[in-house]
Amino acid sequence: MPATGTSEMADEVKALYDGDFLFTGQSQLYWDQFSDTKIVMSGGRQGNTYNFPFIHSAQPSTTALDEYTDISPQRMNDSEIIVTLQEWGGGVEVTRFLTATTYSDILKQAAIFNGYNMAESVDYIVRGVAGQGGRVFYQNGRTARSGFAGQATAADRITAAFLEELMTYARALKVPLADDGSLCIVMHPFVFYDLLQATDVRNLAINSAKDAGSILFNGELAYWAGNRIVVTTNAKAFWGAGAVSASSLVSTLAAAASAGDTNLKCTSVTNLAVGDWLALIDTAETGNTWTDTNEVFRVTAVGTAGAAGTGVDGYALDPGPGTGGGLRYAHANLTVINDNNSVYPLCIMGPQTITKAAHETTGPFGETTVSTGLDHLGRFTTLGWYLLAGWGRTWAPWSLRGEVGSSRS
Repeated sequence: MPATGTSEMADEVKALYDGDFLFTGQSQLYWDQFSDTKIVMSGGRQGNTYNFPFIHSAQPSTTALDEYTDISPQRMNDSEIIVTLQEWGGGVEVTRFLTATTYSDILKQAAIFNGYNMAESVDYIVRGVAGQGGRVFYQNGRTARSGFAGQATAADRITAAFLEELMTYARALKVPLADDGSLCIVMHPFVFYDLLQATDVRNLAINSAKDAGSILFNGELAYWAGNRIVVTTNAKAFWGAGAVSASSLVSTLAAAASAGDTNLKCTSVTNLAVGDWLALIDTAETGNTWTDTNEVFRVTAVGTAGAAGTGVDGYALDPGPGTGGGLRYAHANLTVINDNNSVYPLCIMGPQTITKAAHETTGPFGETTVSTGLDHLGRFTTLGWYLLAGWGRTWAPWSLRGEVGSSRS
């Protein structure tokens, strides 16, 4: 019968591959590293929802005391952070044939893949939690996401002044600071590129080089005005959610697209040109709607032959399976496509912005699992990760974001 569990591996082998899993996973976490983690113990109250008390600050007492008059104590205002534990997991299957014929240590590679998959999955979950809320500040006086035209309008892109404005609001809202008095902001590489083009922030890289020993966080590339800037491709982008381009395409797929595809069938390619970014939008992202499967596709050829619709060749910015750099996700027939401007949220993060609850059985980073003998001949081995955890915003005033356009897309 099938055997499951890490006990199927020798202790010394398990320790080696567990280390690869944890090292890779922890080094690739860009959002979850800001979570205030609380471990839920076994044997206590049963249930999947946990309430953690949270104490609000009292009003300052600025009146001098009278010798014979007692104080009027304030009531302690408290609320609860409610976090629901859920199961999360993923894995990779290794065949006996691959293990026998490969020159490399395939189990080591599978453990590294497993850790990366855990980290990326968790980051996608946490970024959606961190980016919620109504405290949104728009660059260039925009009042809605749909107004950003960063490709053509420089004022819609990030500036040092806007970065400092976000920091000012965060400190005014008394977002808890890191031990060194700093806060963090997480941004997409396209946004960081625009920031580096401004002459008043050219010394960002210089300051970072001089202060390299104080880098605290995964993905931290710069420090500006008390703000540690973390740059990661795991940062959110609202692809095609901004203003229409000067020569715009708004159309649909003429046939379903599969993960890995480098050729898309489109009902129309009017105004689409080589070099454009084509957004594939499974769900329109307005307000606090975040959809992980929306993606963007770089056009390399227009009008190629196709069985249905007009073919468009290219590659995905975040590629999926295969060697061609194609789509990461599958998209249904009639999925909306456009070449509109994209918009990028900038989340301000403090050490207590997100509260994470993790069950002691898996810990905060999950556990590795091994399942063998899943077929009649015992040829398949699955290395996986399993996590029992949940995330929630600690307090609404501590969650805020800015939104900007970019010259890149």
